[in-house]
Amino acid sequence: MARTQRTYCRICEAHCGLEVDVDERDQVVAVRPDRAHPVSRGFACVKGTSLGGLHHDPARIDHPYRREGDGWRRISWRQALDEIGERVRGLRAEHGDRSVALYTGNPTFFSFANIVWSQAFVEALGSPNHFASHSIDVNTKFKVATELYGLPTVHPVPDLARTSFALLLGTNPAVTQLSVVQAPDALGRLRDVERRGGRVVVVDPRRTETVRRVGEHLAIRPGTDAYLLAGMLHVLAHEDAGGRLHLDVARTHADGVDAVVAAVAPWTPERVAEVTGIDADALRGLARDWAAADGACLYVSTGVNMGPFGSVAYWLVQALLLLSGNLDRPGGHLVPRGPFDVLRLAQLAGPGAVSDDRTLVSGWPKVAGAFPVAALAEEIRADHPERIRALFVSAGNPAHSVPGDELAPALDELDLLVCIDLYRNETAAHADYLLPATDMLERSDYPVAWANLQLEEHAQFTPAVVRPVGDRRPEWEIFSELALACGASALGPTVCNALPHVNRLLDRLPGVRPVTPDTLLALLLRWGGTTSLAELRDHPEGVVLPPTPPGSFLGQRVPTPDGRIRLAPPELVADLDRLEAEASALAHPPPGTLALIGRRERRSHNSWMHANPEIRQPDGNRVLVHPADAAARGIGDGDVVEVAGPGGSIRLPATVTDEVAAGVVCIPHGWGHADSGAARAAALPGANPNRVMGGGSSWCEPVSGQSQMLAQRVTVAPAP
Repeated sequence: MARTQRTYCRICEAHCGLEVDVDERDQVVAVRPDRAHPVSRGFACVKGTSLGGLHHDPARIDHPYRREGDGWRRISWRQALDEIGERVRGLRAEHGDRSVALYTGNPTFFSFANIVWSQAFVEALGSPNHFASHSIDVNTKFKVATELYGLPTVHPVPDLARTSFALLLGTNPAVTQLSVVQAPDALGRLRDVERRGGRVVVVDPRRTETVRRVGEHLAIRPGTDAYLLAGMLHVLAHEDAGGRLHLDVARTHADGVDAVVAAVAPWTPERVAEVTGIDADALRGLARDWAAADGACLYVSTGVNMGPFGSVAYWLVQALLLLSGNLDRPGGHLVPRGPFDVLRLAQLAGPGAVSDDRTLVSGWPKVAGAFPVAALAEEIRADHPERIRALFVSAGNPAHSVPGDELAPALDELDLLVCIDLYRNETAAHADYLLPATDMLERSDYPVAWANLQLEEHAQFTPAVVRPVGDRRPEWEIFSELALACGASALGPTVCNALPHVNRLLDRLPGVRPVTPDTLLALLLRWGGTTSLAELRDHPEGVVLPPTPPGSFLGQRVPTPDGRIRLAPPELVADLDRLEAEASALAHPPPGTLALIGRRERRSHNSWMHANPEIRQPDGNRVLVHPADAAARGIGDGDVVEVAGPGGSIRLPATVTDEVAAGVVCIPHGWGHADSGAARAAALPGANPNRVMGGGSSWCEPVSGQSQMLAQRVTVAPAP
């Protein structure tokens, strides 16, 4: 019988509500925005409404495969599990538990079950080697949150519904929504700020799609946002004698307030102007207007995170919010509670807690429970008895998404590579086994990872909309079976510690064993929750939760041991020396070079949506060059150019436009799939700008291990 089922999209943080029409053959015939959704209210992008094409695509991995020569042989799940398990048991016996590693890609963190069970898998094997995609784009935020607030999951979200001044750096919500914030139709929310008489300012080296539709644009040199933020705090703390700051209140809730104020003393607007290209008086006006607003937001995203000073920048954001009185304030930034005590859960479950684990070669610590993926190649090639010999990759494509050219050849040196995914990709081209995972329409889910990052607090559970096609399995089942096959427990500490006395609670709930994602969710919601799984099943469009009141975080829910914010962590204070040392080079770059920046495009998401047959992609990616830079190099619009950098070179057509500032070159990321093995993606033109960049540990931001992928210097010239 034909039916319509409500669910929600899990491609990005927005989690837009969807309605899916399914016919009597269990085929998806239509996907559209859900107008009854209490938060997205009928908003969704083309990626979400094209999930039917993703689900039915015949190019999907629908069965387990084993590499044989240059091809693939279809095998059964039982054979795949037995063979993989035998090889892992042998490697562990000969080389130790550390010889096995896990990489989790971006879609992992939009699946409650995959987050928990993939982490439990590597823990059950006794290996510290978890690498994750967040070290490509957001490690800086997780590191700073851990240092200041005690957990990587504490990120005060902008109260856009009440703010008078929204200042945004390195973000383009018209295309990408907001990173690490759940806010469907972010552009519409910013327009509402202006309709109320508020102000929106977008700081970016490019005149983005966002600034064409809302707010004022302030152009900045790539990689210099931390200097701008230091200059703002300097103006407020030193030139205005702290008159606009709430220093006494801040000292009540935080340690290190005076140290932060002292640290920005050298960064006068005149010094900052030389580095950023932003006029000193404009900077003074921006700082004073922002601080004087009746509720002000300050938000940074990947365009800052992925630069050379992402950690310092996000640290200064938190300092500005606290010292200006805009943290835990209406119209400023709030820390939502979520449907249960999310921060307490994170403390109990363990992922992201500070650990003593380090990588073998460069000694990188973990951030948010994972090592920097930039260090993965050297950990595979290390001259060490415990080097990585087996790698499991879930929902990721590190061979394509990690900057530099070290990782792909290193993958060929592994004894075992297993990819769990929807499609073949550049990483799978090196794999020994391919295991088929379900897509988001084939599994139940709940956005636990985003529960305390919502602008409008709500809860939504979705059961599976359709049955899995072929032999596709949900990742939690795959990891449970793999753990047993590899000689470990099916549940690692992450699952076992998720709730105190979990077995006793399970005993009190008949019919919920074994532990599945749905039974674990039922327990979480029962654990001091404001809703229940039964209520969520009865309201598939979602349930509105009571909003967290302002003034409920500071002095009450800060998850540090003493409940105080650690505003001047030694690592971040020490990194100010690097800010000082590199100022001259940023202000006076090598002649003939341009600063490389990236961007996303509306119809793709990183790299994995390029294979969706329902989405018509643009004709590849192009190099955006300012007219003055193009003229100086003899480049015309449409000419093929060669872009060369520390990692290598690529060739692409050029678009000559004043959309980018002079001295800047912009190339959309995620393209260039000639080696992917996915026919549709491979047929698209384009090139991967990651191949131009320097990679490995030497190109990591030193505080967080974040890959530096913005503001690297490149040359651009007509292609020979």
